[in-house]
Amino acid sequence: MGIYTKLQHREKRRPEIHPIWRGIGCILLVVVPLVTFALTTLVVPLLAATGYVPQGLLGHINFPAWAYRLPVLSGIATFIGGFDKLGLGIIVFIVILVWFTGIFSFIYVAILQIIGPPRYSEIDAPPPRYKSKPYKR
Repeated sequence: MGIYTKLQHREKRRPEIHPIWRGIGCILLVVVPLVTFALTTLVVPLLAATGYVPQGLLGHINFPAWAYRLPVLSGIATFIGGFDKLGLGIIVFIVILVWFTGIFSFIYVAILQIIGPPRYSEIDAPPPRYKSKPYKR
């Protein structure tokens, strides 16, 4: 192969991702937070009724006085301060979201390992075939 010869590469294409896997990604990004929000609205009153939740999480959020004096922040502070049990709702939402995302991600990975594409394709280098010798001192 000389310096001025034309080098032609075969274009190796990676297999296309099946649309169902993109649908599962949509579920993980859109549906799981919506279901989590719905469960949060059901669970927060039940948790508040048990009496084991600290009182700081059950009331309205209080902002400092300077937040109500600024024109933009006063509207935001009034809006956020109007929600009851917002602190508890945020904590419960995050806990349920992490739990659901972990479960659905584990199921997704398990299904992908079973019916998904092979680990290595034609483009990847083969794994090394190195056998280590036992260490003797």
